[in-house]
Amino acid sequence: MGCKRSWNVALGLGNPAASGQVKDYLKIIQEEQARVHLVPKQAKPIFLTKVKATVGYIGGRLSMSSVAGDLANLVAQEVKWLRDYSGFVFNHTFGKTLRGGKRRSNMFVVKRCVDKVICPVVGLQDFVSGCKDLGVDLSCGYLFRVVTEDARVLDQPVSYSVVYDRLRVYLRKLGVDEGEIPHSFRAGCAVALAMSGSVSEVGQIMRHVGWFGEGSAEYYSRLPALVESDFVAGRLATSMKDAGMMEEKYRECMQYDSLDSAFVESE
Repeated sequence: MGCKRSWNVALGLGNPAASGQVKDYLKIIQEEQARVHLVPKQAKPIFLTKVKATVGYIGGRLSMSSVAGDLANLVAQEVKWLRDYSGFVFNHTFGKTLRGGKRRSNMFVVKRCVDKVICPVVGLQDFVSGCKDLGVDLSCGYLFRVVTEDARVLDQPVSYSVVYDRLRVYLRKLGVDEGEIPHSFRAGCAVALAMSGSVSEVGQIMRHVGWFGEGSAEYYSRLPALVESDFVAGRLATSMKDAGMMEEKYRECMQYDSLDSAFVESE
């Protein structure tokens, strides 16, 4: 229903979000928010330092034979090697921003990192190897799958709530929870791309993280974009050494809400 771009009032068919009433109501709400100086809330970025700590925690849990069902909606057929085997090519054909779009897909490259702990290529290879050892066939179907309470692996995609809940568990266990959500990985990646000098236009960031609207990319990067995905991924893979600096600079300069008010005394 939500895929269509029009709403037929008489027949009650199409996309309700496209109706004139909804658009008028949204405009009124936006004007009210502007009058009281409310700005849209965005996902809090999660940075590489925190991702590395989380990966280390997960690795420790796995070494104690505590296998978690942390799953994502990705099909095995959508992952390919680069020709030189320096990384993976992902081609997402279904998702929130892809759903219903004709021939729309999000293709991006992930390259090897010097830091093996946080390297997504090494991590994915280890995951696939572990699945083979358990007798799970990943040649087709979902790459990350649902595990039932009786330890059966189903070829079904995980829900957003499962990913959300598991992420919060890890962050709380580590004592670093600041309200991050799964979308925070995209936000953090956008900040890292912008601050590592990997991109020069918003279009690059949009393509790499899978945004089809400029709003989020501009919010997190604060600059415009467009470069070959392979080049972008290569620069991102080498940025781990500057992860601490990028996070510190973001907190210092880019978090508008954390700055002191110019005219209102803080309590």
